[in-house]
Amino acid sequence: MKNKAPLKKYDITQCALYKCRTKKRLEHLLCLEPGGLKMIDNIIGYHKFEIDKKHSKEKREITAPDKTLKAIQRRILYLLHRVIRPDWLISGEKQKCYIDNGKAHLEAKYVLTIDIKKFYDNCTREPVYQFFVQKLITSPDVAEMLTNIITYNGGIPTGCPTSQIMAFYAYSDMFSEISELAEQCGCKFTLYVDDMTFSSKEPFSPDQLRQKIDRVLRRYGHKPKYTKVKYYGSSDYKSITGTIITPKQTLAVPNGLQKTIYNAFQEVKPLIGTEVRSEEDAKQILSLKGQIQAARNIEDGKFPEIKRLTNQIRTPGSQSSSKQNGYARKYSKKIRITRDAVAK
Repeated sequence: MKNKAPLKKYDITQCALYKCRTKKRLEHLLCLEPGGLKMIDNIIGYHKFEIDKKHSKEKREITAPDKTLKAIQRRILYLLHRVIRPDWLISGEKQKCYIDNGKAHLEAKYVLTIDIKKFYDNCTREPVYQFFVQKLITSPDVAEMLTNIITYNGGIPTGCPTSQIMAFYAYSDMFSEISELAEQCGCKFTLYVDDMTFSSKEPFSPDQLRQKIDRVLRRYGHKPKYTKVKYYGSSDYKSITGTIITPKQTLAVPNGLQKTIYNAFQEVKPLIGTEVRSEEDAKQILSLKGQIQAARNIEDGKFPEIKRLTNQIRTPGSQSSSKQNGYARKYSKKIRITRDAVAK
C-alpha cells in the first residue's frame, strides 16, 4: 500500500477566509445557498451525549452540533486545514495522530508532560473572535458570524469538527510562548490538544520549566492539571498520549490498553468460528478489532494470535470504504438551510 502524499500547505494569507470582508463573500465561501446566512442563527443547535474515557470507568460529556450546523463547520475546517501550522502541533493535523506525538520524543531520555485543566471548558469565545479579526483580518461582522457558528454558550464545544483546530488557533500565541520557553530550556515541545510534552537528551529542571509554563497559562485564563504533571528520568517508562516510551527508547503499548484487549477477547472467545447475529455482539467485535489495530499501530505485530482468532468471528458486511472518494467535492456541495431545518 502506497503512503499518501503529504498535503500541500500554504501561508495563512493564502487562506480563502483571509480578508473576508462581506457576508456575501462568506456565504459563497461556506457554500451556502443565497440567503443562508440570514437564517443561520436559527439552526445553531447542539445535542449532548457521553462516551467512555480511554482505559477508565469515567465518562466524558460531548456537545455535538446538529446535522446542518456540522456541515457548515466542516466547510470552515476544510478552508483552514491546509494552512501551515508549527511542526510541534500534532493534533488536528492530517496524517498525524497521538502515536506520532509519542514517536516525536523517542530519542529523549528526560520527559515532562503537562495537561491543561479543563482546556475546552475554559476556551472562551473572545479569543476565537480575535483570531478571525487579527490573524485572518476579517471584518468584525464576518468574524462575529464565524464565531457564532463554531462556539456555543460562550466557548468551544467538544464535539465539533472545528474544535481541535480552533482551540489551537484561539490560543496560538499562548502555545507559541510555551514553545519558546521549551527552546530556551533546550527541550523539544509537542502539543496534542491539551497535552503538552517536553523532552531532552540532557537533564533539565522540570520544576523551573513548569513554573514558567504555569505563569503563561494563567495569563491566558488556563492552568495545569497538577495531578497529571509528570517528570520521567532516563530509566523510567514514559507515558505520552496513549503510548509508552521504554528505557530502551522504543514505543510500547500501555498496560491499560493491553488489559482492555485481553479482557475483551475473553468475552468474545466463545464466538470464534461463528457469525454474530446481534448488533451488540457485532459492535463488541468491531471495537475489539479497533483496539487490536490501535495496539499494532504502536507495536507492529502485537497480539498476533488474538488478531487471528478474532478474525475468525464473522460480522455482517461493513460499509464500503469509498466514503473518502470525492473529498473536495464533499466540501464544495451547496449547503441548503431550509425553513424545515430552521423549524427544528
